[in-house]
Amino acid sequence: MSDSRITMGQAAAIGLGNIIGAGIFVLAGVVIKESGPGAVIAFAFTAFLAMTVAFSSAELSSKIVSHGGLYSFIRVTMGDSLGFLVGWLRGISYAIAGAAVTLGFSSYLLSFFHSQSEFIILAISIIFLIAITAVDYAGIKVVAKIEQILVFVTSAGLVLFIIISFFYGKWSPSNFTPILPHGPLSIIEAASLAFFAYSGFNTIATLTPEVENGRKNVPKAIMISLVVSTVLYILVVLGMLAMMPWKLYGVSADPLVSALSYSGAPFFVSFTVSIIALIATVTVTLSLIVAGSRTLLQMSEDGLFPKWIEGKGGDSPKRAVIIIGTLAILSLFLGNLQYVALASNFGVIFSYSLTGVAVIIVRRRKLQGDFNTPLFPYLPIISVFLSAVIMLTLGSQALYLGSLMILSGIVVYSFQVREHRVQKT
Repeated sequence: MSDSRITMGQAAAIGLGNIIGAGIFVLAGVVIKESGPGAVIAFAFTAFLAMTVAFSSAELSSKIVSHGGLYSFIRVTMGDSLGFLVGWLRGISYAIAGAAVTLGFSSYLLSFFHSQSEFIILAISIIFLIAITAVDYAGIKVVAKIEQILVFVTSAGLVLFIIISFFYGKWSPSNFTPILPHGPLSIIEAASLAFFAYSGFNTIATLTPEVENGRKNVPKAIMISLVVSTVLYILVVLGMLAMMPWKLYGVSADPLVSALSYSGAPFFVSFTVSIIALIATVTVTLSLIVAGSRTLLQMSEDGLFPKWIEGKGGDSPKRAVIIIGTLAILSLFLGNLQYVALASNFGVIFSYSLTGVAVIIVRRRKLQGDFNTPLFPYLPIISVFLSAVIMLTLGSQALYLGSLMILSGIVVYSFQVREHRVQKT
């Protein structure tokens, strides 16, 4: 069994693979458009929220060892019904997030050919998701080795962008003022988008049984991935603001390349960043399907999803991988990039809002583990409050779709309970 497990470094790489790319290479331009220079504050604010949730997730992963991540944390502490709802939302959110990042991949790829045909973007996205699903189907060891290499390349690409921004950026007050052009509330609204960039760290929590000494190493991997990504994110956003006036950013899938072109940076740098952006979307999508499939696997093992999803021996978690990959392909038809990302965020933030409560419960039950959240109970309470604030600012479309996701989850759960009772009788 030990030879099939992955190391702490590989787990951190899978987490970074999920985090780096989703926000910077795809949504950073939207965040800057919504909040102007305040985007730096939005990313810092979101990093603080993510850190409070990460501390809770780290403690829970050291005390509740499971493939289910947040689903298992909530199920163990608050019961099957709420646990199922969180697992349902997480599974759908992973699939939607995979679709959002894939659309970014296709748009970046077509930018090489100066084309943005919606039909071609959709076709490439479908082919891309089929290929990524096939890699995940091959197993976690294969994914971990690929992620280690690609995450190193992606991080190096962001460092290159940061360095270039120092030479080609205009580091004058005019590019960073006014700090809040759309008012203080714009920071909260932008943070709801930026949160999409940080949500990948929980992927690591779904791997606890597959990580060497998971109780001890998973919390470390969660913290490493979040700290590294936060530093890179804030420096990149500063570089983007220096290289191009914030008013020129919009709903674009390639904001970094736009900034490089505007600033007159060498073509080879723009070309390199474009290639690395493609690589980043590969790492994100790989890890999203990993996390989604592990959540479904655990729900199947717990009897909250049909047992055939679990599979036997070599089938596990391959059937769950196919399901998440298929859902991601279907999610491509939900709408534009920003809408898809916000819809994904609803399920993510809803489940994160419960982690602080789960930590308080495990403390009362005196469950033992290798990591405890600092400043207890203040950080868990803050995480619940800030998560609720972010969730309320997602917008009517995301809240509408999120409500449909919850209602559909309740219906599915009621059928599952009824079927389970029939089987018992």
